[in-house]
Amino acid sequence: MLAGELFGSITRAVSEPMLLVGLSGEILGRNAAMRRLCPEADTGANLYGLSSDSPERTGDTLRRWARSGEPMAGVLCLVDPDGRPRRCPGFGSRAAWADAGEPAVQIRLVPAFDRDAPDAPGAFGDQEGRMRARLEREHEIALGLQRSLLPCRVAGAPLEVAAEYVPTAYGAEVGGDWYDVFAIPASDRIGLVIGDVAGHGLPEATVMSQLRSVLRAAALEEGVRPDRVTARLDAYVDTYLPENMATMCYAVYDPGADELAYANAGHVPPMLLRGGGECERLESVVDPPLGCSLGGEHRTARVAVHPGDMLVCYTDGVVERRRESLDTGLGRLSALLTGFDAPTPKDVCTTVMAWSAPTDHADDRAVLVAGF
Repeated sequence: MLAGELFGSITRAVSEPMLLVGLSGEILGRNAAMRRLCPEADTGANLYGLSSDSPERTGDTLRRWARSGEPMAGVLCLVDPDGRPRRCPGFGSRAAWADAGEPAVQIRLVPAFDRDAPDAPGAFGDQEGRMRARLEREHEIALGLQRSLLPCRVAGAPLEVAAEYVPTAYGAEVGGDWYDVFAIPASDRIGLVIGDVAGHGLPEATVMSQLRSVLRAAALEEGVRPDRVTARLDAYVDTYLPENMATMCYAVYDPGADELAYANAGHVPPMLLRGGGECERLESVVDPPLGCSLGGEHRTARVAVHPGDMLVCYTDGVVERRRESLDTGLGRLSALLTGFDAPTPKDVCTTVMAWSAPTDHADDRAVLVAGF
Protein backbone atom coordinates (compact mmCIF):
# COMPACT_ATOMS: atom_id res chain seq x y z
CA MET A 1 0.00 0.00 0.00
CA LEU A 2 1.34 3.46 -0.93
CA ALA A 3 2.01 6.01 1.83
CA GLY A 4 -0.93 8.17 0.75
CA GLU A 5 -3.36 5.25 0.68
CA LEU A 6 -2.19 4.10 4.10
CA PHE A 7 -2.57 7.63 5.47
CA GLY A 8 -6.10 7.94 4.04
CA SER A 9 -7.11 4.60 5.49
CA ILE A 10 -5.80 5.42 8.96
CA THR A 11 -7.29 8.92 9.14
CA ARG A 12 -10.63 8.25 7.41
CA ALA A 13 -12.60 8.43 10.66
CA VAL A 14 -10.74 11.45 12.11
CA SER A 15 -13.08 14.46 12.32
CA GLU A 16 -10.35 17.10 11.82
CA PRO A 17 -8.89 17.68 8.33
CA MET A 18 -5.60 15.85 7.86
CA LEU A 19 -2.97 15.92 5.12
CA LEU A 20 0.19 14.08 4.20
CA VAL A 21 2.42 16.46 2.22
CA GLY A 22 5.90 16.20 0.75
CA LEU A 23 8.35 19.10 1.11
CA SER A 24 7.85 19.77 -2.60
CA GLY A 25 4.24 20.60 -1.74
CA GLU A 26 2.76 17.48 -3.36
CA ILE A 27 -0.28 16.21 -1.46
CA LEU A 28 0.37 12.53 -0.85
CA GLY A 29 -2.79 11.78 1.11
CA ARG A 30 -5.85 13.33 2.76
CA ASN A 31 -8.85 12.27 4.78
CA ALA A 32 -12.57 12.86 4.20
CA ALA A 33 -12.65 15.92 6.48
CA MET A 34 -9.91 17.54 4.41
CA ARG A 35 -11.89 16.88 1.24
CA ARG A 36 -14.86 18.74 2.73
CA LEU A 37 -12.73 21.65 3.90
CA CYS A 38 -10.84 22.11 0.63
CA PRO A 39 -12.13 19.98 -2.28
CA GLU A 40 -9.16 20.95 -4.43
CA ALA A 41 -6.69 19.49 -1.93
CA ASP A 42 -6.71 16.15 -3.70
CA THR A 43 -3.93 13.59 -3.86
CA GLY A 44 -1.43 14.74 -6.47
CA ALA A 45 -2.32 18.44 -6.14
CA ASN A 46 0.30 20.88 -4.85
CA LEU A 47 -0.20 22.67 -1.55
CA TYR A 48 1.68 25.75 -2.78
CA GLY A 49 -1.00 26.34 -5.40
CA LEU A 50 -3.81 26.06 -2.84
CA SER A 51 -2.32 28.49 -0.32
CA SER A 52 -2.89 32.23 -0.23
CA ASP A 53 0.42 32.60 1.58
CA SER A 54 3.56 33.07 -0.48
CA PRO A 55 5.47 29.94 -1.57
CA GLU A 56 8.33 31.03 0.71
CA ARG A 57 6.04 31.26 3.75
CA THR A 58 4.34 27.95 3.03
CA GLY A 59 7.72 26.28 2.46
CA ASP A 60 9.03 27.67 5.76
CA THR A 61 6.08 26.14 7.59
CA LEU A 62 6.55 22.74 5.94
CA ARG A 63 10.29 22.72 6.68
CA ARG A 64 9.72 23.58 10.35
CA TRP A 65 7.23 20.75 10.66
CA ALA A 66 9.54 18.35 8.80
CA ARG A 67 12.29 19.00 11.37
CA SER A 68 10.00 18.18 14.30
CA GLY A 69 9.50 14.69 15.65
CA GLU A 70 6.60 15.92 17.82
CA PRO A 71 3.45 17.81 16.69
CA MET A 72 4.26 21.52 16.38
CA ALA A 73 1.71 24.33 16.15
CA GLY A 74 1.53 26.27 12.91
CA VAL A 75 -0.84 27.80 10.38
CA LEU A 76 -1.74 27.16 6.76
CA CYS A 77 -3.70 29.73 4.77
CA LEU A 78 -5.87 27.90 2.24
CA VAL A 79 -8.10 29.38 -0.44
CA ASP A 80 -11.78 28.50 0.07
CA PRO A 81 -14.12 27.69 -2.85
CA ASP A 82 -15.04 31.39 -3.09
CA GLY A 83 -11.40 32.41 -3.50
CA ARG A 84 -11.05 33.92 -0.02
CA PRO A 85 -8.09 33.15 2.26
CA ARG A 86 -8.94 30.93 5.21
CA ARG A 87 -6.51 30.71 8.12
CA CYS A 88 -6.28 27.15 9.40
CA PRO A 89 -4.25 26.65 12.59
CA GLY A 90 -3.09 23.16 13.26
CA PHE A 91 -0.20 20.85 14.08
CA GLY A 92 2.42 19.24 11.89
CA SER A 93 5.33 16.87 12.34
CA ARG A 94 7.70 14.73 10.34
CA ALA A 95 6.12 11.61 8.84
CA ALA A 96 9.21 9.44 9.22
CA TRP A 97 7.20 6.33 8.35
CA ALA A 98 6.21 7.61 4.88
CA ASP A 99 8.33 6.22 2.06
CA ALA A 100 7.53 8.99 -0.39
CA GLY A 101 10.87 9.64 -2.09
CA GLU A 102 11.19 12.94 -0.20
CA PRO A 103 10.70 14.14 3.40
CA ALA A 104 7.00 14.17 4.25
CA VAL A 105 4.88 16.00 6.83
CA GLN A 106 1.65 14.88 8.46
CA ILE A 107 -0.70 17.78 9.25
CA ARG A 108 -3.83 18.01 11.40
CA LEU A 109 -5.81 21.24 10.93
CA VAL A 110 -8.31 23.09 13.10
CA PRO A 111 -10.16 25.32 10.59
CA ALA A 112 -10.72 28.89 11.73
CA PHE A 113 -14.33 29.76 12.44
CA ASP A 114 -16.23 32.36 10.43
CA ARG A 115 -16.61 35.41 12.66
CA ASP A 116 -19.71 36.58 10.77
CA ALA A 117 -21.62 33.33 11.33
CA PRO A 118 -24.09 33.14 14.24
CA ASP A 119 -22.95 31.25 17.28
CA ALA A 120 -23.67 27.56 17.11
CA PRO A 121 -25.84 26.14 19.87
CA GLY A 122 -24.78 23.86 22.67
CA ALA A 123 -21.30 22.58 23.32
CA PHE A 124 -20.05 23.47 19.85
CA GLY A 125 -20.98 27.13 20.36
CA ASP A 126 -19.25 27.13 23.73
CA GLN A 127 -16.14 25.60 22.19
CA GLU A 128 -16.12 28.22 19.45
CA GLY A 129 -16.40 31.02 21.98
CA ARG A 130 -13.57 29.66 24.06
CA MET A 131 -11.37 29.28 20.98
CA ARG A 132 -12.10 32.84 19.87
CA ALA A 133 -11.32 34.20 23.32
CA ARG A 134 -8.08 32.24 23.54
CA LEU A 135 -6.91 33.39 20.11
CA GLU A 136 -7.80 37.01 20.81
CA ARG A 137 -6.00 36.94 24.16
CA GLU A 138 -2.93 35.37 22.58
CA HIS A 139 -3.03 38.05 19.91
CA GLU A 140 -3.15 40.83 22.50
CA ILE A 141 -0.24 39.39 24.46
CA ALA A 142 1.92 38.77 21.41
CA LEU A 143 1.19 42.15 19.86
CA GLY A 144 1.92 43.92 23.15
CA LEU A 145 5.20 42.03 23.51
CA GLN A 146 6.16 42.77 19.93
CA ARG A 147 5.39 46.49 20.07
CA SER A 148 7.22 46.89 23.39
CA LEU A 149 10.42 45.66 21.73
CA LEU A 150 10.25 47.73 18.55
CA PRO A 151 12.00 51.09 19.05
CA CYS A 152 10.91 54.17 17.10
CA ARG A 153 14.10 56.19 17.57
CA VAL A 154 17.65 56.10 18.90
CA ALA A 155 18.64 58.88 21.27
CA GLY A 156 21.87 60.58 20.22
CA ALA A 157 22.41 58.44 17.10
CA PRO A 158 24.11 60.23 14.18
CA LEU A 159 21.31 59.24 11.81
CA GLU A 160 17.58 59.78 11.43
CA VAL A 161 15.40 56.70 11.85
CA ALA A 162 11.76 55.99 11.02
CA ALA A 163 10.02 52.64 11.51
CA GLU A 164 6.55 51.17 11.35
CA TYR A 165 5.03 47.76 12.03
CA VAL A 166 1.56 46.49 11.05
CA PRO A 167 0.33 42.98 12.04
CA THR A 168 -1.49 40.67 9.66
CA ALA A 169 -5.08 41.59 8.90
CA TYR A 170 -6.27 37.97 9.06
CA GLY A 171 -7.27 36.18 12.24
CA ALA A 172 -6.09 36.71 15.78
CA GLU A 173 -2.43 36.27 14.97
CA VAL A 174 0.79 38.18 15.16
CA GLY A 175 4.07 37.16 13.62
CA GLY A 176 7.74 37.36 14.41
CA ASP A 177 8.72 40.54 12.52
CA TRP A 178 11.22 42.64 14.49
CA TYR A 179 13.74 45.42 14.10
CA ASP A 180 16.18 47.26 16.31
CA VAL A 181 18.61 50.19 16.19
CA PHE A 182 21.27 50.68 18.85
CA ALA A 183 24.64 52.24 19.52
CA ILE A 184 27.43 49.64 19.55
CA PRO A 185 29.36 49.95 22.84
CA ALA A 186 32.98 51.19 22.79
CA SER A 187 32.60 52.60 19.27
CA ASP A 188 30.93 55.41 17.35
CA ARG A 189 29.00 52.94 15.18
CA ILE A 190 25.32 52.09 14.99
CA GLY A 191 23.78 48.64 14.61
CA LEU A 192 20.60 48.24 12.57
CA VAL A 193 18.72 44.97 12.25
CA ILE A 194 15.49 43.67 10.78
CA GLY A 195 14.28 40.08 10.96
CA ASP A 196 11.37 37.71 10.68
CA VAL A 197 10.73 34.55 12.71
CA ALA A 198 8.90 31.93 10.63
CA GLY A 199 5.31 31.36 11.72
CA HIS A 200 2.63 33.31 13.57
CA GLY A 201 1.53 33.52 17.18
CA LEU A 202 2.76 34.02 20.70
CA PRO A 203 5.61 31.44 20.43
CA GLU A 204 7.07 33.27 17.43
CA ALA A 205 6.77 36.65 19.16
CA THR A 206 8.61 35.15 22.14
CA VAL A 207 11.40 33.84 19.88
CA MET A 208 11.63 37.30 18.34
CA SER A 209 12.21 38.84 21.77
CA GLN A 210 14.95 36.30 22.50
CA LEU A 211 16.77 37.02 19.23
CA ARG A 212 16.68 40.76 19.86
CA SER A 213 18.31 40.28 23.27
CA VAL A 214 20.86 37.75 22.01
CA LEU A 215 21.85 40.06 19.15
CA ARG A 216 22.57 42.95 21.50
CA ALA A 217 24.61 40.65 23.72
CA ALA A 218 26.54 39.34 20.70
CA ALA A 219 27.29 42.90 19.61
CA LEU A 220 28.92 43.48 22.99
CA GLU A 221 31.32 40.58 22.45
CA GLU A 222 31.81 40.54 18.68
CA GLY A 223 32.02 44.31 18.24
CA VAL A 224 31.38 45.64 14.76
CA ARG A 225 31.65 42.41 12.76
CA PRO A 226 28.21 41.67 11.23
CA ASP A 227 29.30 38.19 10.11
CA ARG A 228 30.36 37.18 13.63
CA VAL A 229 27.24 38.60 15.26
CA THR A 230 25.08 36.75 12.74
CA ALA A 231 27.01 33.53 13.34
CA ARG A 232 26.35 33.83 17.08
CA LEU A 233 22.61 34.16 16.48
CA ASP A 234 22.69 31.25 14.05
CA ALA A 235 24.37 29.07 16.67
CA TYR A 236 21.84 30.18 19.30
CA VAL A 237 18.86 29.21 17.13
CA ASP A 238 20.48 25.92 16.14
CA THR A 239 21.30 25.01 19.77
CA TYR A 240 18.39 26.36 21.81
CA LEU A 241 15.58 26.81 19.26
CA PRO A 242 16.09 23.86 16.89
CA GLU A 243 12.46 23.83 15.77
CA ASN A 244 12.51 27.49 14.75
CA MET A 245 13.87 29.39 11.81
CA ALA A 246 14.35 33.12 11.24
CA THR A 247 15.68 35.46 8.60
CA MET A 248 17.70 38.53 9.52
CA CYS A 249 19.75 41.33 8.01
CA TYR A 250 22.20 43.01 10.39
CA ALA A 251 24.05 46.16 9.35
CA VAL A 252 26.64 48.37 11.07
CA TYR A 253 26.96 52.04 10.12
CA ASP A 254 30.38 53.66 10.54
CA PRO A 255 29.91 57.46 10.39
CA GLY A 256 33.66 58.10 10.45
CA ALA A 257 34.30 56.03 7.32
CA ASP A 258 30.91 56.72 5.64
CA GLU A 259 30.49 52.97 5.28
CA LEU A 260 27.79 50.39 5.89
CA ALA A 261 28.79 46.76 6.59
CA TYR A 262 26.08 44.13 6.55
CA ALA A 263 25.37 40.40 6.78
CA ASN A 264 22.20 38.79 5.47
CA ALA A 265 20.81 35.50 6.82
CA GLY A 266 18.14 34.62 4.25
CA HIS A 267 16.29 37.95 4.52
CA VAL A 268 14.86 40.00 1.67
CA PRO A 269 17.60 42.41 0.51
CA PRO A 270 17.59 45.97 1.89
CA MET A 271 17.47 48.87 -0.56
CA LEU A 272 19.93 51.77 -0.53
CA LEU A 273 18.22 54.93 -1.77
CA ARG A 274 20.89 57.34 -2.92
CA GLY A 275 20.60 61.09 -2.44
CA GLY A 276 20.44 61.51 -6.20
CA GLY A 277 17.39 59.25 -6.50
CA GLU A 278 19.04 55.98 -7.60
CA CYS A 279 18.08 52.79 -5.78
CA GLU A 280 20.51 49.92 -5.15
CA ARG A 281 19.55 46.45 -3.96
CA LEU A 282 22.01 45.25 -1.29
CA GLU A 283 22.38 41.60 -2.22
CA SER A 284 26.15 41.04 -2.40
CA VAL A 285 25.82 38.48 0.39
CA VAL A 286 22.80 36.29 1.19
CA ASP A 287 23.51 33.33 3.47
CA PRO A 288 21.08 30.67 4.84
CA PRO A 289 18.48 31.69 7.45
CA LEU A 290 19.25 31.46 11.15
CA GLY A 291 19.00 27.86 12.22
CA CYS A 292 19.59 26.51 8.70
CA SER A 293 23.28 27.11 7.97
CA LEU A 294 24.46 23.83 9.57
CA GLY A 295 27.61 25.56 10.77
CA GLY A 296 28.31 27.23 7.44
CA GLU A 297 30.12 30.54 7.13
CA HIS A 298 28.41 33.91 7.38
CA ARG A 299 29.85 36.78 5.33
CA THR A 300 30.07 40.56 5.51
CA ALA A 301 29.65 42.95 2.59
CA ARG A 302 30.50 46.66 2.62
CA VAL A 303 29.09 49.63 0.75
CA ALA A 304 29.92 53.35 0.86
CA VAL A 305 27.16 55.67 2.07
CA HIS A 306 27.00 59.45 1.90
CA PRO A 307 24.93 62.24 3.46
CA GLY A 308 21.47 62.15 1.92
CA ASP A 309 21.48 58.38 1.34
CA MET A 310 18.88 56.16 3.06
CA LEU A 311 18.85 52.50 4.03
CA VAL A 312 15.41 50.93 3.53
CA CYS A 313 14.89 47.64 5.38
CA TYR A 314 11.63 45.68 5.35
CA THR A 315 10.15 42.22 5.88
CA ASP A 316 8.86 39.93 3.15
CA GLY A 317 5.21 40.84 3.79
CA VAL A 318 5.95 44.23 2.20
CA VAL A 319 6.89 42.85 -1.22
CA GLU A 320 5.31 39.41 -1.53
CA ARG A 321 2.15 38.84 -3.55
CA ARG A 322 0.33 35.64 -4.34
CA ARG A 323 1.29 34.09 -7.70
CA GLU A 324 4.04 36.68 -8.18
CA SER A 325 7.77 36.06 -7.97
CA LEU A 326 9.71 37.74 -5.20
CA ASP A 327 11.93 39.40 -7.79
CA THR A 328 8.87 41.10 -9.28
CA GLY A 329 7.93 42.49 -5.88
CA LEU A 330 11.46 43.75 -5.30
CA GLY A 331 11.39 45.46 -8.69
CA ARG A 332 8.13 47.21 -7.85
CA LEU A 333 9.55 48.44 -4.54
CA SER A 334 12.69 49.71 -6.27
CA ALA A 335 10.54 51.62 -8.77
CA LEU A 336 8.54 53.15 -5.91
CA LEU A 337 11.67 54.34 -4.12
CA THR A 338 13.17 55.99 -7.21
CA GLY A 339 10.06 58.16 -7.50
CA PHE A 340 10.75 60.21 -4.35
CA ASP A 341 11.75 63.86 -4.45
CA ALA A 342 13.95 64.91 -1.49
CA PRO A 343 12.16 62.63 1.02
CA THR A 344 12.73 62.22 4.75
CA PRO A 345 13.01 58.75 6.33
CA LYS A 346 9.49 59.26 7.70
CA ASP A 347 8.19 60.02 4.20
CA VAL A 348 9.76 56.86 2.81
CA CYS A 349 8.60 54.66 5.68
CA THR A 350 4.99 55.89 5.53
CA THR A 351 4.80 55.62 1.75
CA VAL A 352 6.24 52.11 1.59
CA MET A 353 3.88 50.88 4.30
CA ALA A 354 0.84 52.41 2.57
CA TRP A 355 1.96 51.03 -0.81
CA SER A 356 2.22 47.50 0.61
CA ALA A 357 -1.16 47.55 2.37
CA PRO A 358 -3.39 46.09 -0.41
CA THR A 359 -1.95 42.58 -0.20
CA ASP A 360 -3.73 39.32 -1.00
CA HIS A 361 -1.90 37.15 1.51
CA ALA A 362 -1.74 37.32 5.28
CA ASP A 363 1.57 38.42 6.72
CA ASP A 364 2.97 41.04 9.05
CA ARG A 365 4.78 44.02 7.58
CA ALA A 366 7.66 45.99 9.07
CA VAL A 367 9.68 48.83 7.55
CA LEU A 368 12.84 50.46 8.95
CA VAL A 369 14.39 53.48 7.22
CA ALA A 370 17.65 55.15 8.28
CA GLY A 371 18.87 58.42 6.79
CA PHE A 372 22.63 59.07 6.74
